[in-house]
Amino acid sequence: MIALPLVHIVDDDAHVRAATSYLLASRGHPTEVYASAEEFLQQANLDRGCVLLDLRMPGLDGLGTLARLVERRVAIPTIMMTGHGDLCTAVQAMKLGAIDFIQKPYQEQELLAAITRALDLRAQERRRTQGRADALTRIEKLSPRELQILQGLLGGLSNKVIARHLELSHRTVEMHRARMMADLGCGTLSEAVRIAIDAGLSPLIGGCSEPAGLPPVAPVPRAMRPVAGPDVAEPLPPADELLEGAIDCIFLLDRDWRFIHLNRNAVEKIGRGQDLRGTIIWHSFPLAVHTAAWAELHRAAAERTPGRFQFFEPDVHCWFDVNVRPIANGLQVAFRDITAERQKSVASQMNEETLRMVLEATGDGAWDWNFETGHIAMSERFLRHLGYAPGELGGGIDAVRELVHADDWPILEQRLKEHLDGKSDNFACEYRLRHRDGSWCWNFDRGRVVARDPQSGAPLRMVGTACDVSERKAEEVRAKEALERLALAQSNSGAGTWDLNLETYRLQLCPRSREMHGLPANGPPELSDEEWSACLHHDDLKNTREALQAAVRTETSLSIRYRTIAADGNCRWVLGLGSLVPGSRARAARFVGLNLDVTDSMEATIALQRMQAEIIHLSRFSAMGALATTLAHELNQPLTAIAGFVGGIRRYVEAGEPHDRAAALQAVEGAERGAQYAAEIVRKLSEQASDTAPERKPDSLRETISEAIQLCGHNGVGRQGIGLEVDEAADAVLIDRVQIEQVVLNLLRNACEASEASGSIKQIVVSAMPTGENMAVVRVSDGGSGIPDILKTEVFKTNFTTKANGMGLGLSICRTIIENHGGRIWTEPNDRAGADFCFTLPLQCDLPQLLNCRG
Repeated sequence: MIALPLVHIVDDDAHVRAATSYLLASRGHPTEVYASAEEFLQQANLDRGCVLLDLRMPGLDGLGTLARLVERRVAIPTIMMTGHGDLCTAVQAMKLGAIDFIQKPYQEQELLAAITRALDLRAQERRRTQGRADALTRIEKLSPRELQILQGLLGGLSNKVIARHLELSHRTVEMHRARMMADLGCGTLSEAVRIAIDAGLSPLIGGCSEPAGLPPVAPVPRAMRPVAGPDVAEPLPPADELLEGAIDCIFLLDRDWRFIHLNRNAVEKIGRGQDLRGTIIWHSFPLAVHTAAWAELHRAAAERTPGRFQFFEPDVHCWFDVNVRPIANGLQVAFRDITAERQKSVASQMNEETLRMVLEATGDGAWDWNFETGHIAMSERFLRHLGYAPGELGGGIDAVRELVHADDWPILEQRLKEHLDGKSDNFACEYRLRHRDGSWCWNFDRGRVVARDPQSGAPLRMVGTACDVSERKAEEVRAKEALERLALAQSNSGAGTWDLNLETYRLQLCPRSREMHGLPANGPPELSDEEWSACLHHDDLKNTREALQAAVRTETSLSIRYRTIAADGNCRWVLGLGSLVPGSRARAARFVGLNLDVTDSMEATIALQRMQAEIIHLSRFSAMGALATTLAHELNQPLTAIAGFVGGIRRYVEAGEPHDRAAALQAVEGAERGAQYAAEIVRKLSEQASDTAPERKPDSLRETISEAIQLCGHNGVGRQGIGLEVDEAADAVLIDRVQIEQVVLNLLRNACEASEASGSIKQIVVSAMPTGENMAVVRVSDGGSGIPDILKTEVFKTNFTTKANGMGLGLSICRTIIENHGGRIWTEPNDRAGADFCFTLPLQCDLPQLLNCRG
């Protein structure tokens, strides 16, 4: 970006200073900020740029600052800013020399337009100063008589009138006029008059024999001087002869600031259809009071010295370039409208200062090729970039050719020839130059022919800049290699890329990604949000969009599987992977990633899941077959109990009236329970054979274990053989009672057999206590010989047994039942040399926890 002229920012609000400085810097303007008017007046370099001045500030305010600048005679363009402005304040600021007045909060374009106008004014002032110095230099070459001739021409006088006023012959005037034109280096009369105006020369309006000094003060005829009385003036001399021939607008003021004459151009520009003669200028143009024009006219009248300035006249809304000259009894004011010139000079006012700043800021070098001498002048920065000192390299094209890489010279020579032949407006080429140390650096040249022979059109001079682009070229090589590797990886893996703009929500897809979405590979690479959504399976659209929005919101990576539907109805599975790319405002601007076609793997997974479900269903039937085989094994205990109770009852009946009715009634109840338990076992086996989930209900763990002990056929609670210890906190559980009784009954039977096999008479103990996970742990402890460590996990597998006549199904069924209840089962040694068989069951809890448990 081209660096623009400096802008001074004066504001007591730190946030406004920072924001305005950031805005202007983003547009290329260097800025300097000041917290107060006092700091600005003390530290600012007022020879550069323009000023953004706040109106209301502690201490010296904006209007006071403008007044200080007027006192110092500092002509720096100033733009007034305020959040509390009104028309009166704006007028007062304009009178003090402000060129614009904008309200806070300002619009960006409004502020930039005001700054452009201010910088334009600065450039115009510089050109005016330079033009005045050039004009004075030329006029100093004139003889006194030639100077008088020029003054006469400036006053619009003909050669005859000038000869009469100077008391010379007509031929003598023509001779001095020719010499004057030659000394000024002018070819036309208008050029000579323009030089006189730029130098501040006053016109010849009366007879005089000797030239005035520089700047001359032309005498006013006595007839032009006002006489006593406010409204009476002596007759004027022939104004048409004196002023109407001037190319600028001219008017005369007396010492009381009254208009005494206006030429035709002035009447057309500022008369506004009125006769201003005899009126006071400040009454006719009240908005000009206390402006730069007011100050300059008063200074010229007080000091009796000429002046030239530019200012904006708010009454007629025009910019004027003004020359003011004291005359005998007042002032002569010549002015011209420069509004159009100011509006068209934005580009030209940046050329000199910005070029220097750009070259310094960018680190570019410069070169200048003189075709007449064949010499190529290179800037010190350009030579230092190549490792050479000034004067160390030759100055011709041959010396440059020796530095250019052999592979790059043909294209450089071709581009250069095309531009020199006039086939291109500008010359531009990238090529390699050899550094002093032998290495190669990439150089980017831009230039153009700035002078050609007017007859042959041959180039005479060419200038340009040189920029080191070695780092960019290296980045391009690395980027090209990365793209090649990425393309190779995509080709081998079948992956595609995608790029989502989070501001416009438009998605870019590579050809491979378009194929995955059922779109033509050679179609437009960018999709709208609606077009992308139409490619997705309707069942996956909501989840996919929610996953993407969650990744953007949480600034995390994305991984989502979804289905796409092609126009022919073909469905594909796509795995989308992506991550955020930060933008320029410290927030994510894009989401980029890869698309993988996982149709085959997803279809295989779905098929596998289907097969697993079928296998599980078949395994249930297989397990039911095994359970049916062990039906007699499982029903043995309740049937044995029933047979015992019924046999006892039969003996009581055969013996007549039973002696112990309580015992007989207990036997009947025991037989009834055994029958019911056997029926429940059969029902549960039927349920396991179907897809119906076991029904779990809140129940008492103590009662469940006690009933299993009763069905075991050994002594009950409190009797010798089996002990029961249930913690109150572990009593309320959520179980299928019959299935848990089956587990306890199986473990008790195994414990009894283990104790008897080892000859132990130790009591078998069943205990239950809560754990910290809303679970109850049940332990069945025996006094047998224990279980080797190597068999601790094997005993729960199907068909594994250590018994001579065992089938290896009991513990396997127990594990299945416990796991279906959300628990686990295991075995561990106890301190009685036996083994503990442990399992966990869910405790009864509140409704939400109960639903989770059931889930």
